[in-house]
Order: sequence, then C-alpha cells, then structure tokens
Amino acid sequence: MINKKICMLGSFCVGKTALVRHYVNSIFSDNYLSTVGVKISKKTIEVEGEEINLMLWDMEGQDNYSMVNLSYLRGAHGLLFVVDGTRGETLSVSLKLRMEALKILGPSVPSFFIINKADLEAEWEISEKVLNSLESKGVTAIKTSAKTGLNVESTFSRLATAMMTKNPAASR
Repeated sequence: MINKKICMLGSFCVGKTALVRHYVNSIFSDNYLSTVGVKISKKTIEVEGEEINLMLWDMEGQDNYSMVNLSYLRGAHGLLFVVDGTRGETLSVSLKLRMEALKILGPSVPSFFIINKADLEAEWEISEKVLNSLESKGVTAIKTSAKTGLNVESTFSRLATAMMTKNPAASR
C-alpha cells in the first residue's frame, strides 16, 4: 500500500478541519473547535488502480505565516492551502504560507488553493478577478464548501492523482 502525506494549511477558522471531516467521514458540524498542533486523519482511496493511504495533516490555523511549525511539512507529497472566501486576509496568509512551504518542499510538490465557504459566496471578499489572477500565476484555486460538500471529494481526488503521477503540472 502506498502512503501519501497531505498538509492542510491556512488561517484560523477557514474550514480545514471541516473539509477533512467532510472528506473522511461525510459529516459537517457548525461547532468550531480550534486545532492545536496537528490532527492526522486517514482515508484509503484508489487512484489509477493503486490503493493509497492518504494521511491528512490538519495543521493548526496560522494568521502569522512565520509561526507555522514548518517541520510538520517534512515528507509531504501534496499541499492544500485553505482560504475563507468571506475573509480576504486569509488569502494573503495562504500565499505567504505557500512561499514558505515551497522553500522547504520545492516547487514540484502538487498544491491547490481551496477557497472554502462557497455556500456563502454572496458574502465573499475575494472576487473572481482575484481568483483569475491566481490562475494566471500558476496557482490552482478551487471553490469548495465543507458544509454542502461542493468540490470536496473531487479536490482531494485531483490532488491524489497529481501526487501519483508526480506531475506538478497536473496540480495546476
């Protein structure tokens, strides 16, 4: 069996834990519990005929990118930067986290930006123009909702495929 480590990074209260819970257990709760340190969850999936254990490292929220425990990133095969669409400042934090993470892991590690809380898109502070500018810089931004499940399964599957093909372009 193949093991692949995915690190979930982003500010406090962006929905990292909710996304993992929806993906692994198909549940959503409005109760907010702050992650301290890192919480590791596992889900076994199949990609291109291979059985894979995804080890999901739900890292504590960071509003100061220099405070993230970068040692947690060692050995990561994929990264998900979670942004709260209703809080524009969380995008800036994730962009800085990405710079720091890629210094450690290198530019070829597959990564996506998850713009979470699509169920509240009418309240978003992040515009389509901003999302398009990310795409033009080679950053894949995917709208998700941990509450409704929008694009949750497909995002993790897409990242798993990119990790298995070892093709960084597949994650863009």
